[in-house]
Amino acid sequence: DYFSKTLLDNTQRTLANSRNNNHRVNLRMEYKIDSFNQLIFSPGLSFQDNQSNRDRTTSQFNDGGSLVKELSNISQNNRNGNNLNSSLLYRRQFLKRGRTFSVNLNTGYNKRDGESFVSTLDREYIGANFEDSASERYTDQFNDGLRLSSNFNYTEPLGEKAQLQFSYNPSYSKNTSDQETFGMNPADNKYSVFLDSLSNQFENKTIAHNAGLSYRMGNRDKQLSFGVNYQHTALNSDQTFPRTLTVDKTFSNFLPNAMLRYKLSPKSNLRIMYRANVSQPSVTQLQNVLDITNAPFYTTGNPNLEQQYNNTLSTRYTFTNTAKGILLMGNLFLQAANNYISNATFDSASSPGIKLRRGEQVTMPVNLDGFASLRSFVTFAVPLKFIKSNFNVNAGFSVNKLPGLINNVTNQTKNYTYTLGSVLSSNISEYVDFNLSYSANFNQVKSSIEAINNQHYFSHNAGLQMNLLTKTGWFLQNDIANQLYSGLTKGFNQAYFLWNAGIGKKLLKNRKGELKLSAFDLLKQNQSITRNVTENYIEDLQNEVLTQYFMLTFTYNLRNFGTAASRAANRQMKRMQ
Repeated sequence: DYFSKTLLDNTQRTLANSRNNNHRVNLRMEYKIDSFNQLIFSPGLSFQDNQSNRDRTTSQFNDGGSLVKELSNISQNNRNGNNLNSSLLYRRQFLKRGRTFSVNLNTGYNKRDGESFVSTLDREYIGANFEDSASERYTDQFNDGLRLSSNFNYTEPLGEKAQLQFSYNPSYSKNTSDQETFGMNPADNKYSVFLDSLSNQFENKTIAHNAGLSYRMGNRDKQLSFGVNYQHTALNSDQTFPRTLTVDKTFSNFLPNAMLRYKLSPKSNLRIMYRANVSQPSVTQLQNVLDITNAPFYTTGNPNLEQQYNNTLSTRYTFTNTAKGILLMGNLFLQAANNYISNATFDSASSPGIKLRRGEQVTMPVNLDGFASLRSFVTFAVPLKFIKSNFNVNAGFSVNKLPGLINNVTNQTKNYTYTLGSVLSSNISEYVDFNLSYSANFNQVKSSIEAINNQHYFSHNAGLQMNLLTKTGWFLQNDIANQLYSGLTKGFNQAYFLWNAGIGKKLLKNRKGELKLSAFDLLKQNQSITRNVTENYIEDLQNEVLTQYFMLTFTYNLRNFGTAASRAANRQMKRMQ
């Protein structure tokens, strides 16, 4: 009841356009020193430039459906940046089989510059009257980050069927953020009023040492390995304004791991894996600066965040009958976390030190216990020889338990998902190819929030793909699908068909060339609908997408780079890692 009284129905409409320019260069150089030693150097460089404009209108309604608030937010953003990274790997194989050594040195540097102009108009309804407030502001942003890391690995055989591995992974990262925001001065119409509450200077350094020891025994059919890593992390953060703040923390963790691979029979095997790891809070999550970009829903960081400790258990069972073409495979994935980095949401009555008006909310990351996730999936495939096709049926179940915080009250949201699907694919000939598929998704949400408790959602997708090829190289392609959504917010439930088609011809020697005319969304019904379930709310999104268009393409396939001997040598070196 408390949650339902504090929640408002929110509707947002956004018109946006953007222009992106991206350039990326990657290089890989291999040097085989001799039959036992190899060097691999992989540098990369990328540049980005983005310009975007957005016009967003948010309307809020009370329980009775009356409009209580409207907010218009118009923004223009310019961003540019670059990324530089490199990896240097040295591998050595010794005369003694199973003894190996490798060291990997990694560097990364990124820089981001940007500016934004924002105009807002906030209209709040009070009975039959309303109050307006407007603002204009300019923000200058700069971010850069440096990361250095290395990874040392040494393996030592212990007899014919056992091996000991030592690893050491030190890392250093430094991230700097400088954001200055200025409001419009009505006296001279210039952005000259410094807004310290929306500005921030922040520097974060992280030094981590991870050392581990693991033991492996057995062969390819029956193998057991287990080990433990010790990780020590030092986190230092310095904030200059809006207020001076220093965070100096150290974390020490033992991170166990284990793996069992067991061949039950010549046709079936089982694999079980367990590992523990930690997740560090990001720079954005640690920054104590208010972000009002998505007003009236604000976000801020939390410099008191602790690291998240994760436990993960996964299993996989596989049965394969090659002679009959039968495959049965099942997966089970379990995850739990301590100090899970979740979100806390506050309104105007409970906001911690941030002044909010009615209908405004602020969200900040917090550490909460109680996160758990279970995912399972099973698939069965069998050939249908009488129609020269393959049949596959699959099913899955998942449940996510998400802890959250609303106005200092703990909330638990459980999201249950059931999936069912099947695929019938042809194996007739190279000239006739079809694929008939169906998938269904059932979703249920149970939450402490009465307004979103026991929500049911269903979607399905039925599709047919048909490809025909003549002996002279002409081909015809058809892809038609039916998409259905039900149980969503009013206005989001949809049922539509998406039909794509193409016609073309294969050209040149060995048919390496292809000329094709494609038609997308022939029925002009394309939609984009998404449901997001979080710890504190359910969100339905509908985006405008490109509908019918046509495209003419020419494709030339390049094959068989390198010699067979060189490719075999590379595969052998990869197995040594």
